[in-house]
Amino acid sequence: MTYKYNIFFICALMLSIIACSNDDDDTPVSVPENDRTEQQVVDNDSLVNYLNTHYYNATEVNAIANPTVADVVITELLDGETLPSGTSLLMSAVETKTTTYLDVEYDYYILKIKQGSGATSPRFCDKVRVNYSGYLMDGTKFDGSSLPVNFDLVSLIPGWSRVMPQFNTANSYVSNSDGTVSFDGYGMGVMFLPSGLGYYATFRVSIPSYSNLIFKFELMQTQTADHDFDNIPTYIEAIEGDLNLYNKDLDGDLLADFIDTDDDGDGMLTSDEVRVETYTEDSRSLLETTLNALELESNQFLSPIKFQPNQKEQQSDPNFRNSEFGLPAACKAETMRPDDRTCNKIAKNRA
Repeated sequence: MTYKYNIFFICALMLSIIACSNDDDDTPVSVPENDRTEQQVVDNDSLVNYLNTHYYNATEVNAIANPTVADVVITELLDGETLPSGTSLLMSAVETKTTTYLDVEYDYYILKIKQGSGATSPRFCDKVRVNYSGYLMDGTKFDGSSLPVNFDLVSLIPGWSRVMPQFNTANSYVSNSDGTVSFDGYGMGVMFLPSGLGYYATFRVSIPSYSNLIFKFELMQTQTADHDFDNIPTYIEAIEGDLNLYNKDLDGDLLADFIDTDDDGDGMLTSDEVRVETYTEDSRSLLETTLNALELESNQFLSPIKFQPNQKEQQSDPNFRNSEFGLPAACKAETMRPDDRTCNKIAKNRA
């Protein structure tokens, strides 16, 4: 009798628990993000410790004209171990940089192996063509490319838009018989980023929340971006010195200028209001003299034009062979062009 009663009691209890359960219990619990200022202290301590306990094959890499991401080998310096000959401690080799993001000051570190001998550097909002590999600090590789890939810096984590402008692109390239392209004199380095300039609290399958990130990269080419195709390059549609493109909204329509096809809200597309003209380098001095003497009315201001290099410059710089770097058709997906040599001086009349 007692046995039957116990069974009945247990069953009743289970039914009661099931009946009282709330379907909302299956909803993921929202965990507040760590304070960014406090997290930056933790991240920086971790990065500094890593840089002080790891070295790379400096002599070997520096002897290579065009080193690849695979050529750079980072190794942990074990307790009591002497730094091997031909290597450099990362802390002694990196450049320390500081930036502000979301009102927090972040330190990040760059190992600059090759500056790059091309004449062009990307701006923070441009497009780039790169080879890269991404790692966690424990050495786990979470991402990478085997061939050059194209990225829009605006769509990447904040660290990339800070680091890429500090390198130059390749100075030339060669089309190989197998359809690939070999670049010469490209920028190459390694960036060490705190989580605040990475994915921060966002959890990804291969990247835990609050992970510091390491990227080895080769910078091949860059292209000036115009995200809203209004004939005004994106970098001009930003507040000078401000890396947050969303802070500039000329007409106050809550649509940032760099993605607003009607910047001034007058009902006319900005692309229809901008006169784009091309001049040769030979006419640059005459044009600049004219523009410098130009007196604008209250309803006029200056916006971009493009300079086209002269024939002599085209012959000496392979990047100017055509508007798409002269790359074979297989390489023209999101083709890169050289810096468009934009001069921010052309009369724009909005009567």
